[in-house]
Amino acid sequence: MAQQQDEDVIMYYRNCLLLAAALLLPLLLLKRLRRPRGENLPPGPWRLPVIGSLHHLVGRLPHRFMRDLARRYDAPLILLRLGELDVVVASSADAAREILKTQDAVFATRMQTPTIRALTVDGAGIALAPHGEHWRHARKLGVTELLGARPVQSLRGSREAGVAALVASIASASGPVNVSSLLSTYIIDVAVRALVGDRIGDDLRGEFLERLGEGVRLATGFGLADLFPSSRLVRAFSGSLGRLEALGRETSRVMDRIIDKHQHAGDEEKDFVDVMLRIQKNDGSLHAGTMRAMITVREITSTMHYIHRKQNVYVIRV
Repeated sequence: MAQQQDEDVIMYYRNCLLLAAALLLPLLLLKRLRRPRGENLPPGPWRLPVIGSLHHLVGRLPHRFMRDLARRYDAPLILLRLGELDVVVASSADAAREILKTQDAVFATRMQTPTIRALTVDGAGIALAPHGEHWRHARKLGVTELLGARPVQSLRGSREAGVAALVASIASASGPVNVSSLLSTYIIDVAVRALVGDRIGDDLRGEFLERLGEGVRLATGFGLADLFPSSRLVRAFSGSLGRLEALGRETSRVMDRIIDKHQHAGDEEKDFVDVMLRIQKNDGSLHAGTMRAMITVREITSTMHYIHRKQNVYVIRV
């Protein structure tokens, strides 16, 4: 009797497995047939459903993990699946040269992630702008009006005063000196003077830097909303994205106050905001949103290396 029951149980599970195989096999074949022919994708580690390759990064430094992958597969390109995103990692000098130099126009446009859209006016600045006519115009404006010989020379006094203060601070210290921190303070001071000048006052300058620092802190690491951009559920529960969007609105209000102060300060050009106001007045090619984005994004890219820096630490923002 017991033997018969065991045989019935075995038969039941065998039938279940056969039924599951009968249902899954056509689906797998259909998926294989629908796969585009001729794909020649780079190698990569095995993936899990939904999260892709993210589990490989847990508890590891991403750059070292990618180095190990390149050695394991002996390939210049590695393919990772991070959430919904396919990410190709170039791990050799030749591959990087092909992407950044030979095919630079193909790869020039940065992906407009939810974080970028929250930080900028849809990437309307320079560093994060889509490759195209607007980017070329903004880049030309930055190169000629901010990095040209005349504006650089006009800021010589500010740079020399900053260097003198830096040297004096180091000389007066009675103990160990964090030179990296002092250099960062000097760099940000020169950058802010070039962008918004001295006329906005210390309070508004401090508010401006505080907003930018908070933006960099919130944007550090991986954002779940960026890894799953099509998921409304992730966006709904992404606290960092909501804070970034609120911070973007606050930063825009600060930028409007800075622009307003420059508009009432006269026609003398002393900084990048003055230059943009002159261009806006002459040909109307810059609107307020683009001006805010160009100042904010340029400042974020110049401060990213030291504001809220977490050396060798990578986080996932929720």
